Amino acid sequence: MKGDGSKKEGYGKRSERLVKRLARKLLAVLSSRRNSSSALHIDPSSLKKVIVIRQHNQFGDVLCTVPLLRALRKKFNLDELAVVVSPQNISALAGSKQVTDLVNYDKLAFYRHPSLFLEFVRKLRRGYDLLLVPSNVSISLTNDVMSFFVKAKYKLGPGSLESKANRTASVYDVAVNLDWENSVAHQYYRNMKVAEPLGINRNDDDGGLEYTVDPVEAADVRSMVERIGSGGAKKIALHAGAGKPPNRWDVAGFAALSELLHDELDADIFITEGPMDHEVIDRLAGILTVPFVRVRNKAISFVAALLKQMDVVVTNDTGIMHLAAAVGTSTISLFGPTDPLQWAPLGRRHKFILGKGGDINTIEVSKVFDSVLKLTQVSKD
Repeated sequence: MKGDGSKKEGYGKRSERLVKRLARKLLAVLSSRRNSSSALHIDPSSLKKVIVIRQHNQFGDVLCTVPLLRALRKKFNLDELAVVVSPQNISALAGSKQVTDLVNYDKLAFYRHPSLFLEFVRKLRRGYDLLLVPSNVSISLTNDVMSFFVKAKYKLGPGSLESKANRTASVYDVAVNLDWENSVAHQYYRNMKVAEPLGINRNDDDGGLEYTVDPVEAADVRSMVERIGSGGAKKIALHAGAGKPPNRWDVAGFAALSELLHDELDADIFITEGPMDHEVIDRLAGILTVPFVRVRNKAISFVAALLKQMDVVVTNDTGIMHLAAAVGTSTISLFGPTDPLQWAPLGRRHKFILGKGGDINTIEVSKVFDSVLKLTQVSKD
């Protein structure tokens, strides 16, 4: 039976590769746009409706698109700024005041209800002045296929990514070579690179994130925090989860830090937890010796409102790190194999600690606690 499963998996991968090859060939035949890598000379007043495709990355990556969206708003007097996102990440931009329309790319729903796919294509065909496809982690064939269907006067997307050519770049008027002159260029700015032909560059934005918390939900969460907390002098949130195990600081470190925060700062401890974090948080909860509040499986809007109530958030390199920064709360982000110069939140209220040799578990508890002490002395704007 195990062998049969392996064969089926092999067939599935080969079928997927075949479909992708056919899709690339079909796009090459159907696409008639002439690529250019030069600047677009566009009358700024003519750009009113812009659509951005950002559906294939994780929550944090999508939230990092905000500086690009804000720069577009500053540069052009837009009536509409739509963003195509996946259902898993639609909440990342639901709190952004830059976006006028979120277009949900829900593959599973399309398979079940083809009429939803037709409605999705109709949204792409509504007619836009400009299409942008930022890419900072990988090139997506799906994005290029969607771009083919988008009805827009101008289309900008990846011609290459870190010297790897995009074989379906023919769908774009301007195929931008996304090769970073500075290998440590922050991901916020890498998202902006595709807009360089429009005269937009990293100097057009400070790289800060934003997420607007609903006032009603903010009031409800504030009341909850006051009700279930012990009235401690500080409120500290800890996020011990992360999608990738090498990005997780050991739960023993979070437990020891919790004791210091409780004993030395009289802090109320809030443990945030997503759907993928249950096993990790179960282990942490089993060794904690101080009172804590476990915030489990809440909607992003709720978590955002909670993080906004905190004095400091201590987190692994994961989406919650970006969300905490986006609501304006000081963060201490813990890094191992990933590069904090690319991913850590920017600004004086945010600190990162990098483990030695790419090992997050070389980070000392005392160093994290000292960083909390420093940040609790920095007032919120």
